[in-house]
Amino acid sequence: MAAMRRRCARWRCRCAEDAATRGRTAPGRRPARSCFSREHPLGWPLACNPFQEASPMNPVRQPARAPQAPDFEALIEAAGDLIYTLDLEGRFTYLNQAAERVLGFRARALMGLPFTEVLTENSAQIASRHYRQGVLGQDRTPFFEVEARHRDGRIVHLEVRAGPLMRGGQVVGRQGIARDINEIKALQSLVTEKSQRVTLLEERTRIAMAMYARIAELVHGAPEAGEAGDDKLREAQCMLSRLAAEKHGLSASDLKILGLLAQGRSNAEIAGIVHRSPHTVKDSVKKIMSRLGARRRAEAVACAIKAGLIAPGP
Repeated sequence: MAAMRRRCARWRCRCAEDAATRGRTAPGRRPARSCFSREHPLGWPLACNPFQEASPMNPVRQPARAPQAPDFEALIEAAGDLIYTLDLEGRFTYLNQAAERVLGFRARALMGLPFTEVLTENSAQIASRHYRQGVLGQDRTPFFEVEARHRDGRIVHLEVRAGPLMRGGQVVGRQGIARDINEIKALQSLVTEKSQRVTLLEERTRIAMAMYARIAELVHGAPEAGEAGDDKLREAQCMLSRLAAEKHGLSASDLKILGLLAQGRSNAEIAGIVHRSPHTVKDSVKKIMSRLGARRRAEAVACAIKAGLIAPGP
């Protein structure tokens, strides 16, 4: 061990002389250092040559970098959801940048205002109740939905998750995250509308099947039915016509005007029969032609007969 120490001492002297004469180390070499590693617990020499070539087989070790702490403030500001804090009076003490995207107001414009200022009347009552229960520690669920007013006047549906804001073990306010759920609400409305249409279609189908059954009963019934059977047949035809008219957005009065058009009546004649002014009849005829996709009266009558709105003439 003593011989090894003397050998390393000679290497250190040679390194000092080279540094004094050259003033710098050769390219690709590390500066002179002690052959005894300070990192090794026993101080054993890791390399006797103070100049080691930097190569893939012998890379120069770089000092390890300390782990960088996450920037939580930047994460909050970059969040897509609105993040806020309230004091014990219900006033905003912090809002992230998402407030401008969700509500249209910049964060500094809302600072110090009560949270009820950005909510509708009904939602302000709901949010105030949750706020009071939360401050008293009586909130049962952190989730609730509110309607907020955007700067442009439209309504924004928000899903809020709120919790207590603690400092030093004491409740100093509330904090929460508000998520824009307008798209979800639109999808829910669309699904509800589709369901209602399906229900209405099923009801109309049931009525139509019942009417077809009555028509079949009249057609194949006893001939002694006479005028009573004809009345039932006309009744069934009227009901089917009304169902077809609803599909085209036409009313019972529109069907009556269509029947008079099929007879070749003019607007003045139709006005006298339906007890309306000629101008009103003219507007009704235009609406009927538009709903049926016709340009002329005769074409509208033909479309109405084809759609089963009116019966063809004799």
